[in-house]
Amino acid sequence: MVKAVIFDMDGVLIDSVELGLLVRKKLLAQYGVDLDKVPDPQGEAHRAASTRSLLASVKNHFGIHIDHDEFAKLAREKTHQYLQEQGLSADQGLVSFLEELIQHHIICAIVSSGLREGLDNKLDVLGIRKYFSVIVSGSDVEEHKPSPEPYLYAIKKLGLAPKDCVIIEDSLTGVQAGQSAGCKVIGFTQYNNSEEPIPGVAATIKNWNEIDYEKFKYLLV
Repeated sequence: MVKAVIFDMDGVLIDSVELGLLVRKKLLAQYGVDLDKVPDPQGEAHRAASTRSLLASVKNHFGIHIDHDEFAKLAREKTHQYLQEQGLSADQGLVSFLEELIQHHIICAIVSSGLREGLDNKLDVLGIRKYFSVIVSGSDVEEHKPSPEPYLYAIKKLGLAPKDCVIIEDSLTGVQAGQSAGCKVIGFTQYNNSEEPIPGVAATIKNWNEIDYEKFKYLLV
């Protein structure tokens, strides 16, 4: 029986992946780095790379050291500015789904590779913090996705077993992390500009308007 649903943030709870890439591209250009020429070890065009992974790739490939804390602060501020300017709010289909999960006594949690302050900014913009009992950011763990550590850390905080948790992810990196943690993983594709399901997922949600609690239970059969 599912006791908790763990959501990724960027590309799942918020349509911010392309925005995040745009911010990173502009900031890296200030250091003389073209993001399109930076290798991504996960092969996802930096869609799911943590800031540390990105800057490590920049240093390995170009020999340019960029201070992590300085870069993360600038990226956080610029992303928050853009989100506010766009007047972004949570998808109403998502809000309805979260409310149904809570009504059926299913715990909701977030696991993100983003740093804590940036994650908090996005939750404040969306106004959905109240639905989540556990929130894990990239600031809370040493290893990031595709390592299972972020999910294992969240599961431990929830006091549950991996088999009791379902993860919703939009990237192959996140799917790999969830599977390595021993959880069933559902793919979410609304924001990733692809009609193809993510490889390895147990099921796929194409958009928040198509899912509710009853349909969710069916996906897990």
